[in-house]
Amino acid sequence: MDNDHLPLQQYCDKVINCLDVGGEGSALIAAGGSDPILRIWDPRKPGTSAPVYQFSSHSSWISTCKWHEKSRFHLLSASYDGKVMLWDLRTAWPLAVIDTHNDKVLCADWWKGESVVSGGADSKLCISSDVCVL
Repeated sequence: MDNDHLPLQQYCDKVINCLDVGGEGSALIAAGGSDPILRIWDPRKPGTSAPVYQFSSHSSWISTCKWHEKSRFHLLSASYDGKVMLWDLRTAWPLAVIDTHNDKVLCADWWKGESVVSGGADSKLCISSDVCVL
């Protein structure tokens, strides 16, 4: 069995609610769960189960994470704290915080490259335009 087909187990000690594959050559795995930390693993790094990046600006569970389709550095996360955050792997703090929901944000995605669409427990569908990441 070659290395591309070996079972890989990464642990974060929390329930995982969401994950998305992207980043460098679509090789990074972003995941969020039952704590406020967005974790990113690189399964190409053998012998470690620790995330290569951790972002912790949310204040509650992370419900969604999504890589930008045209940038290997950018992704978004949505949380039960009512916020969507935009991240750049090269910085420790969010590039932007979208605070348009009045309750938990349950889903979010990139829309038309420079916008973010999100939905939540407040029954609102929000489109946030002019999000510059490229």
